[in-house]
Amino acid sequence: MIDITLNGPIARITLSAPDRRNALTIAAMGEMSAALDTLAADSDLRVVVLSGLGKTFCAGADFTELERGLRPDLALSALTDKLANLPLPTIAALNGGVYGAGLDLALACDIRIGVEGLKTQVPAAAIGVHYPADALARAQAELGAPTARRLFLLADALTDVECLSCGLVQALHPSDALQDAADAMAQRIAALAPLAVQGMKRSLRHADDATTRVTACFDSADHTAALDARREKRKPVFQNR
Repeated sequence: MIDITLNGPIARITLSAPDRRNALTIAAMGEMSAALDTLAADSDLRVVVLSGLGKTFCAGADFTELERGLRPDLALSALTDKLANLPLPTIAALNGGVYGAGLDLALACDIRIGVEGLKTQVPAAAIGVHYPADALARAQAELGAPTARRLFLLADALTDVECLSCGLVQALHPSDALQDAADAMAQRIAALAPLAVQGMKRSLRHADDATTRVTACFDSADHTAALDARREKRKPVFQNR
């Protein structure tokens, strides 16, 4: 259910099981995790777009696996940690409802946009499940404590306007304009200096010392190319070095 397409410097990951609302099986999470490893190793890529087919972005973990006593939360934590720490910047284009595990998948991305009419809900408490601790922390950091409490303690559903106001998405688009908006955003990122973008992503995600990354960017050929292009009044061509 995981489709990967490459278009120059842009990779697109698509959840492609609309018949079951893109619910994530443990196998699908493993497949996506392996795909992320492949994308991270591709030096020609600059940005990843994550979206889904149909009217639901992701219905969460596959309920039949929960009924069988399996633990999709373990695969989910491994996947979303890997997605959050992917060196490449990520854009989530939320094509419809975001439920359960789908919320953590979306929150692991750096930038999120969604369709008008978007709704999100986490029914964990309604089925006696404790959402993974790292996912709870991510939701509280990204959405704020009051919204996180609504989602996890009340199992509230958020409307598209509420998703926008709490920061789940940075913009809402008509359904027929969402992918174009995501592609335009990806092209903007792809045109920037990759060493700088990837270095600042890491610095925004982690509270470590960024001095080495800052120095590397100042010393990079891309920085020199940008200064030359500015003097010559043209667009720079970045080589990721």
